Amino acid sequence: MVITYSTDRGLNWSAPEFVTDRYDSTIAFKAGALLPNGDYCVNYEVMSPGNINSTAFLRVYFRKRNSVISNVEELNSHIPNSFQLYQNYPNPFNPNTKIIWQSPVGSHQTLKVYDVLGNEIATLADEYRNAGRYEINFSSSDLVSGIYFYRLTAGAFIETKKMILMK
Repeated sequence: MVITYSTDRGLNWSAPEFVTDRYDSTIAFKAGALLPNGDYCVNYEVMSPGNINSTAFLRVYFRKRNSVISNVEELNSHIPNSFQLYQNYPNPFNPNTKIIWQSPVGSHQTLKVYDVLGNEIATLADEYRNAGRYEINFSSSDLVSGIYFYRLTAGAFIETKKMILMK
């Protein structure tokens, strides 16, 4: 019997793991649980060869696997309820600033920087990201003082913010 489990409300799943030492169809699953500390338990029956109607041929097992998770934090700190693009900090900045955003679902996400004419200056992120909160440091060492915009696109969500570089 194999299991897979999620620690983030089903958004991401573990790789399948064998939890029994039997790999045939004689296993009957009874119950399973993923405990808050990351341990899991399964209760299952194994039918031995012979008269399957006899209780002498039925064995019940309980197996527990200790967690490989060293720390479990409150899920709400990892899974935001909505998309949010925060104002960069510091703003105005020179030469570095932090851009933070959060995503309630996994999606392809792009974060780009533009000048006041709409020319793309930099691509800070352009990849699939799981639900969560992200932070990127933007270095402006090659740019002149002025107003710049950064835009987050994630699925149907699009938001743009203004930032000021003062050298």
